[in-house]
Amino acid sequence: MRALQVEAFSDPSALKVSDIPERTPGKGEVMLEMAGVGVGYFDGLLVKGEYQIKPPLPFVPGSAIAGVVVEVGEGVTHVAPGDHVAAFALLGGMAEKVTLPAQSCVPLPKEVPLLDAANFFIAYATGLYGLRECGHLKAGETLLVLGASGTTGSTAIELGKAMGARVIACASTEEKRQRCLKAGADVVIDYTQETWRKEAKAAAGGQGVDVVYDPVGGDLAEPALRLLAPGGRYLVVGFVTGIARIPLNLPLLKRCAIIGVNWGGEVMGNPAVVPPVISQLVEWTLAGKLKTAPDHVYPMAQAGEAFAALFERRSSGKIVVTP
Repeated sequence: MRALQVEAFSDPSALKVSDIPERTPGKGEVMLEMAGVGVGYFDGLLVKGEYQIKPPLPFVPGSAIAGVVVEVGEGVTHVAPGDHVAAFALLGGMAEKVTLPAQSCVPLPKEVPLLDAANFFIAYATGLYGLRECGHLKAGETLLVLGASGTTGSTAIELGKAMGARVIACASTEEKRQRCLKAGADVVIDYTQETWRKEAKAAAGGQGVDVVYDPVGGDLAEPALRLLAPGGRYLVVGFVTGIARIPLNLPLLKRCAIIGVNWGGEVMGNPAVVPPVISQLVEWTLAGKLKTAPDHVYPMAQAGEAFAALFERRSSGKIVVTP
């Protein structure tokens, strides 16, 4: 079968399609025919060898996936051939077929398009877990999203609106800010301007924001933290521009909390967290509260281009690779 195989840690834009053998599902496993794979920084960092874990070479990247069950192994009862599922694979998703533990798969109603579901397990699940379980975002509160035009940020906008929050989205270009408005943001701000904090505070009614959703890190973290109202929650989701240095007197003085959002770690440590998160995403998708359709779809042969657009910050919205 066709797959993207990483033979050496390198620039993801150099990925090429290879032929590798299929693997028959064993006990407790299923084989999926792939429909789509969500593309995120996590996968790109694995390909580059820059994540905190390094998979043994060679490997096939792709973690957030959606597909159709074609075969099940012994003891598998909650899914059957023909079922549509979303799944977290860690590795192996960017292939025509993938074999993985059945417990990693969540059945989907067939009314949910599989390409939409390809981003459920990373971008959307991280956002819902972060905003609801970690940030305790409530209806009527104000949410500030950094890096708001990318996959992580745009899904956070959608989820914040579905939860009844007022959303302030920060992005660096007019085109990206328009993308944020399309995703549902109430206010958009150019955070490359010196006045961006003043604009954000004014948009929050002069009182500061209740929750910051930060997949960016770097130099933006401290000024964003200073925007929190007393009792605010700062969600550390990623550090695309570098790991921030935060003066620890700020949380004390502002009476706020800094919370790490590690969806993957939570799933591994507490698998019971998965079903309620995915079921909520399905419910909101079917109700039209989320705009889950991908903004960019690449065939597998162009997956390197998809990663390049992501790392060069040229893309906006959700990206899916199809086999």
